[in-house]
Amino acid sequence: MTSPAREQLDVVRTPEGKHSLEWLVGELEQQRQAGKRIVTTNGCFDLIHPGHVAFLDESRKLGDVLVVLLNTDNSVQQLKGPARPILRQEERAAILLGLRSVDYVVFFDDLLPIGALSIIRPHVHCKASDYAPSELPETATVEEFGGTTQILSHLSGYSSSQIAERVLARSATAPNQSGQLIGDSPEDVYRVLLAGSNVLRQTAWSLRTRLIETADILATAILTGHRILACGNGGSAADSQHFVAELVGRYRLERQPWSAIALTVDTSVLTAIGNDYGFDQVFSRQVSALGCPGDVLLAISTSGKSANVLNAVEVANRTGLSTIGLTGHADSALSQAVHFSLQVSATDTSLIQQAHIAVLHVLCDLLERKCCSQMSSAVGRSEEKDVAVS
Repeated sequence: MTSPAREQLDVVRTPEGKHSLEWLVGELEQQRQAGKRIVTTNGCFDLIHPGHVAFLDESRKLGDVLVVLLNTDNSVQQLKGPARPILRQEERAAILLGLRSVDYVVFFDDLLPIGALSIIRPHVHCKASDYAPSELPETATVEEFGGTTQILSHLSGYSSSQIAERVLARSATAPNQSGQLIGDSPEDVYRVLLAGSNVLRQTAWSLRTRLIETADILATAILTGHRILACGNGGSAADSQHFVAELVGRYRLERQPWSAIALTVDTSVLTAIGNDYGFDQVFSRQVSALGCPGDVLLAISTSGKSANVLNAVEVANRTGLSTIGLTGHADSALSQAVHFSLQVSATDTSLIQQAHIAVLHVLCDLLERKCCSQMSSAVGRSEEKDVAVS
């Protein structure tokens, strides 16, 4: 039976023509036996540009054979929207194989090349990215088979999306009365709305286990009659209120309300503390007044540097609360101060905020399933006990 990983792969392309995946596996095994190093990279490679060429050249220098894992047309559309790819997969493969650095092209029809990497088992897997290797979904698979992940710098000023936008802008824009070019188009809307898709994929991979662990911390507080406090500034204040609303009200399941307070909503308290003690104390004094050992503080900051949020965490830690930080990609004062840090794989504030909403929704879902299940079990055991006594 063909494994699920193999079913994700299409045929192999070389300068000489089409081959089967089994053929490639055999070829690469011979290369290994001869002491050669196998290098892989993956991507859409739509509208190949000088940045791609330079990156592939650098990748090839890390070994003896370069295999490019190429997204199919279907997976490119899922990643970049219905307007992409501009070049079909066979056309993209042909261009790649025309480059001196590329030896093989393998199509894969998934959002991540995990299946392909588990079969090819490269010595080195290369990515051009702003992310650390530890946060790439591919890293675990590559390391499982003894390989390493390398992050290579890319040639600045080039991207397929920018080229596509430039073409669209020149073909679809016209000067207005002030002489300025109008560049808005459906493609621009696609680009803006899909900008966060990669951040969500990276976040889903890097936080998939940590979110379950975080939900366990919150569920323990709820099930033992403790309280959840939440704070943040600006958009993060709105996120803290959103989260608390889901807990006190409900997310999906009909249930009892849970004790939770957003420290961002009482204007009299906020302005009094801000006026008398300073804005950096508006959350910490509330934590001191309302928090008890066993409670949980959820501190939200996209930068991880907000003084009032950090002060709240300091007081919470000292008081005996569990502290959870929801922040961005970079290590920050917040990620270091909390007991449990959830870091979204992005540096752009708006993209971090989009991912924060998704993370909070996942936590709400996990909490309802965990808490409602355990509460139902407890009620059932209590009823059984009552029946036995009677």
